[in-house]
Amino acid sequence: FALNGRTVDVVDNFHTEFDKVTATIGQLNTAKAKVYTDMSLDTITLSLGVPEPSRVSDAEAQIMIKLNRNYQSPAEYDIIDIIHEQKEKLVEESDTTISIEKVPCMPDSERKCHELSISFRITAPLIHDVLAVSAMDTDRRSTTTYINDGVDFEGEPLLPLLTHTIFSKKGNQHPVEITYLTQPDRRYNLWSDQHGFTWMKNSYGSWFQITHADFERLQDTHANVMTRSHSSFEDLVEKEKEKARQVFDAESIKSTVGESFSHDAPVRIDKLKDPVILEKLRIAELAALEYLESR
Repeated sequence: FALNGRTVDVVDNFHTEFDKVTATIGQLNTAKAKVYTDMSLDTITLSLGVPEPSRVSDAEAQIMIKLNRNYQSPAEYDIIDIIHEQKEKLVEESDTTISIEKVPCMPDSERKCHELSISFRITAPLIHDVLAVSAMDTDRRSTTTYINDGVDFEGEPLLPLLTHTIFSKKGNQHPVEITYLTQPDRRYNLWSDQHGFTWMKNSYGSWFQITHADFERLQDTHANVMTRSHSSFEDLVEKEKEKARQVFDAESIKSTVGESFSHDAPVRIDKLKDPVILEKLRIAELAALEYLESR
């Protein structure tokens, strides 16, 4: 395997002694791979941005070269198709060129291999550096070699920044708000909105804000509070709490019952049979009724 002039002999498909190299976004890169099979080759695939070995199917971009046997050609193969598998246009399809030739597998070997040369141009930084080269023959037998350290593509991206729009509504009485999100760097799950706040997207496709503005209370129009979703519901709860406190902390009740009544209240049902407890309960009830009637 070779990339931009650096060559390595593959002896282990899952750990290739290939030190990481850097390449510039927008410049042409050339990868070469020698392949040997006693059958006919069907597909050669260069996978870019592989998360880790054994996950070649999750690559960010793949260049698939479809071959067909042609013994009349010096290379014994014709390139019949070039397929780009990618969610984003990370590989500029119009700049991809492929060539194939028949060469010795090793400098002093009589065995012949087929060497594919793949020239391609990257348009944005990749999230992962690992590369992989896969070969499949016409019997559907395949092998994959991972270039573990891979290549780091550096430079300014040529792709436009990814954007997303969120429509939200904070209440029935308020208009729809529009949030425009932009991803400054595709390698990181961080998005910025027009107000300067940062967002993330979870694995379910939902958005959540990780930096927040100061809390701003939205007041509903004046009306009787009928539901918990009304903006004045919390005020109603606090108002009722204060009303209850004023009733049970009233001086007229304290003067009749005393402060110690709360500590003498029954905690078991059998205490209700105690005449002393029953008398205190009766006095407290009468005092509360008298207080409420006087208001």
